[in-house]
Amino acid sequence: MANLILEQIEYKLGDVNRSTFDSKNASLMTVWRPEQYYFNKKQIIPFVDEHWKDICTDRARTTTWWATLGSCLYSTKEIFTSKDERQRSAAADFGLNDANLWHIRPIQSSTKSTTSIPRLPKERKSDEAFNSQRMEASSIYPTANSQRVEKWVASNTPSPRSSSPSVTPAIIPAMFSNSSNTDHPFNRFGFKYIPCEKSKVLPHLAYQQTDISGVDGNGCTLSMTDKSSYVSVAKDGRTVTTDKGFRMCRANVGVKEGNWYWEAIVLKSNDDSGGHVRLGWARREACLNAPVGYDAYSYGYRDKTGEKVFCSRPQSYGESYQTGDVIGLYISLPPKHKNGKDGSTGQDFKSATRKRIPIAFKDTIWFEEKDYRQCKEMEALADRYRKEDDSLYRPKSIPGSSITMYKNGVCLGVMYQDLTDFEDFGSLPDMVLSQHQKKKRKHKKDSDSTLPTTMTSGTSQMRMVDEEDFDGNVKHQQWNDDPPLADDGSLGYYPAVSVYKGGVVSCNFGPDFQYPPPVAPGTEPWKPMCQRHSDYMVEECVWDLVDEISRSFRKKFIE
Repeated sequence: MANLILEQIEYKLGDVNRSTFDSKNASLMTVWRPEQYYFNKKQIIPFVDEHWKDICTDRARTTTWWATLGSCLYSTKEIFTSKDERQRSAAADFGLNDANLWHIRPIQSSTKSTTSIPRLPKERKSDEAFNSQRMEASSIYPTANSQRVEKWVASNTPSPRSSSPSVTPAIIPAMFSNSSNTDHPFNRFGFKYIPCEKSKVLPHLAYQQTDISGVDGNGCTLSMTDKSSYVSVAKDGRTVTTDKGFRMCRANVGVKEGNWYWEAIVLKSNDDSGGHVRLGWARREACLNAPVGYDAYSYGYRDKTGEKVFCSRPQSYGESYQTGDVIGLYISLPPKHKNGKDGSTGQDFKSATRKRIPIAFKDTIWFEEKDYRQCKEMEALADRYRKEDDSLYRPKSIPGSSITMYKNGVCLGVMYQDLTDFEDFGSLPDMVLSQHQKKKRKHKKDSDSTLPTTMTSGTSQMRMVDEEDFDGNVKHQQWNDDPPLADDGSLGYYPAVSVYKGGVVSCNFGPDFQYPPPVAPGTEPWKPMCQRHSDYMVEECVWDLVDEISRSFRKKFIE
């Protein structure tokens, strides 16, 4: 932003000596009036793209960086001001709150730099070492004493990138000062993390997901890893807030079919405090550093106006809500497949396509997996300047699906219906197929030129692939760039909460609700979200058994 302002000043001044911008001429800033210049993201994005290496020296370029930029402009009110604050959005024209360019200084990180710890020698990777690190449910909320990130290998299939788990900046609001928010990895940079432990009954699988259910059997909470690093979740795992702009947090389990319900108790929002919240349902690909409804992967309900939001486009829907209100969120997802001769429906049972690596992070063990990626067609749907024409991507939908909202027990009607299909990956499958074909052609071309050598090394290379497939993982630094394109057990719609500048929400996933919705005639009874976690852990056990048997047979085949 400062560079664009300086370009405008230089353009107005014409051909001037560079010494004009020396500090001795700082008083001229009032004459140049930098506060008059505003830019929207259509002007900022090309500039950042052209000068990426100079501006973002240590930051990797993701496929959605432009969307993150728009979200940053929209949410960071302490730095950027909109030309018309009443119409503030990610696509508005923005300027600097303090436009005096002499006041701009480099921003120092609030966290200490972290260094990777070398891998432990093989003789130290004993089973006893892992048994001492067996994770209890309480370890999901560890104490925040140390700022140092220690990364070491937890198994013979170590973390592919030691930088993937990262520590939360120390920006927890005072009311959440007793909650721990620093000793766990976060879902970002294309990876996701779930707690795991060494298995006593599955020798080939070695590790299994940790069941964090309490004594009451309720394990559905807000996820400690599947949230923005600027969001704070209390120790109860159900209360969330932030002191930043809109940031989002998802629950630790999603739904694929059936009727499900949960409640959000608004503890602080839409009052004199300035805090706000948005509530809804989100897919795995939804952006965590933006409000619910920001993109084509989530559906949100605004507190200030009562509008519904999808693809950053608000529409009239219901009533506004504020501190003290209880919002009920109901989702209905009909079975997607017919698998019975009598026409009965149900989700086709198949083993989840899982590729996960156990890693150690701050004395606890986590599964690291590739997370789902947004596709460019779905990203384009959230572009405010897109034209409605036949070339616009039409995502697949789930016929008969719907989201209904309740306010203090009063039904507000269906908010959205025919939701986007959570198994629609857009053009990503075609892109991956094209890349693989290109690699095969290149490999074939190289093989033809060195046939004798390739025949000798081919057996060894195939053996390595077989061993990797049998292990179910990949070797160190061997994650490829391909996004997941099959259900690994985590696809679906998740309860989602986004909070803004001190907004606070407490989630009730059941089984006891303040305002349980009635069962509509002719429909299946709804279930509380807490029951979904129990079902999910049963599914995990089944998939673990399937993988264990598969690996056992493959090991015998190799031997």
